[in-house]
Amino acid sequence: MKRITVLGLIVLVVMGCTTTITTRIINQPISKDTIERQKLLDTIGFVLIENGFDIKMVNESFGIVNTEWRTVESGADTALNILSILGSSSSTTTHSRAIMIQVQITENGYKLTPKLKRISRTRSAFGGSSDDRIDYPTKDSHEGKLAVKIVEEINEKLDIVSTYIWEEKTITIGEES
Repeated sequence: MKRITVLGLIVLVVMGCTTTITTRIINQPISKDTIERQKLLDTIGFVLIENGFDIKMVNESFGIVNTEWRTVESGADTALNILSILGSSSSTTTHSRAIMIQVQITENGYKLTPKLKRISRTRSAFGGSSDDRIDYPTKDSHEGKLAVKIVEEINEKLDIVSTYIWEEKTITIGEES
């Protein structure tokens, strides 16, 4: 009976939880008659490769280009790694980050979505653990600036005036109490 009560409490607590995610997208409007769709797709792929990304998937029917995750260097990650090594003789935690880009052609232009993966790995004499979190970088972050740079390079190669809009959208998952 005690197990059922504890399990019931856990279910009630979990059911009442909500998660809020803020997505960030760069939306670049383009006049429909300005650029051919295939030329836009080719240019997007070229600029992503030029910026060190490997293309994971291209769906020409839906106008989607996805990249593989690419490790990004960060002074903050390096500092945390050094502090972890110096601070503990029994376990160490390493921090790293990776970015991936998704670009989708829309009716009115294209949108670029950068995604950031924060990776923490802990190793000790007793084993190890990892924690990976997916996030959307902010406009002022290193990854956000890289995303803007990519949009500006795509626009430059296609002679498009950069009129992109950085959009933030908050999504709540679950029921609020």
